[in-house]
Amino acid sequence: MTNSVASELSTWSLLAAVATLMAFQVSLYTLVGRERKAPYVINSVFGLFLLGLTSATLALCAALVPKDWDWYAGHASAALLLVNLLATCYVLYRFSIRFLYFVDDWRPKYLPIIRHFRHWKQSQNHRPTYAHDPLPIDDDLRKELTEILSSFGELDVREALAPRSLAVATEHQAQANKLVGKLAMAFFKEGLTVQYLTASRHPIEFVSFLEKLAKDDGIEWRTAAKLLVVIDAYTPHFGFADSIYAKKTKQLETLGVQYVWSSRTYAGMHTATSKAFKKIESRKFDDTRKPTLVVYEDCYALVDVESIEQYRVFVRHVLPSERMWDAMFSVFIEAAQADADWSLLHSYASMKLDLRVKSAAPEEVVKTASRADNRRGKAPT
Repeated sequence: MTNSVASELSTWSLLAAVATLMAFQVSLYTLVGRERKAPYVINSVFGLFLLGLTSATLALCAALVPKDWDWYAGHASAALLLVNLLATCYVLYRFSIRFLYFVDDWRPKYLPIIRHFRHWKQSQNHRPTYAHDPLPIDDDLRKELTEILSSFGELDVREALAPRSLAVATEHQAQANKLVGKLAMAFFKEGLTVQYLTASRHPIEFVSFLEKLAKDDGIEWRTAAKLLVVIDAYTPHFGFADSIYAKKTKQLETLGVQYVWSSRTYAGMHTATSKAFKKIESRKFDDTRKPTLVVYEDCYALVDVESIEQYRVFVRHVLPSERMWDAMFSVFIEAAQADADWSLLHSYASMKLDLRVKSAAPEEVVKTASRADNRRGKAPT
């Protein structure tokens, strides 16, 4: 190589460039993870750091290997540095899209110029579209849904809001099975679609329950399966390397259920719901969007890997937005949720159903303990 190129690719210049890039990456991820309350995205830094350290190792090798090999080591280090720089630009783009639009999508349609052009093009189209021409939930179905929910417990209906969303607090998943199962049957009987997202288990568990429930209710499963779309937000977050989840996903396909894989983070779940919406649209019979039951099960589970703040952003966006889109009956089901976040969730819903077992009052606990002590012949404390 020429002397000018050799001087530019010297060991110390490469090490300085790698160190500068890694310092930028550390500051970027610190800002995103701590200040923007999105720690889970920090996982993507490991690949970038591995590229940087490999590039630095090759740069050091260029100073240690025989002279005939230093050219290869130096250029390999420079090539990895370039790859690392491009990967950092890509990650930065993904971060900006994720925080600006709350989606996890790398496609260039979210670039400002392209977004403005798409909005302008849509504004020129005055014909009704599938997304913007919904058929509202009729009174008979609305009444049936209210009766189903009331049979489970005391239903709090906010009359000021149209009954389009429900917040449910549960003790265990069996409660969610029964409740969502009955709601789904009401939609299936009307030939309406159901969209189910879960972040606390693989969706095969609920689908298996739903299949049995459909057969018990005299509903043809093949017909019901065509109306069902499931979103798996559990496996990408908590499935890790277990091979059983891939097998269960294939089992879903054999049942004829449409399946959507959610990418990580709450933004990823939001993007997955859009994909599920398009799957439903692809099976439409006309340009009128019919009502859909939209279920979000245990989205709060992600706060163990994301943050509570991101969950709140998710709730604050999803419930009001789906109310605006209309023709959606949105159900948020949460278990083991902090009281403050449960209060936030049901404040956005038009109906609230609390299925948790209420704790005994302190005086009841004392009385129970006293009776137990008396039976054992002990004096109450």
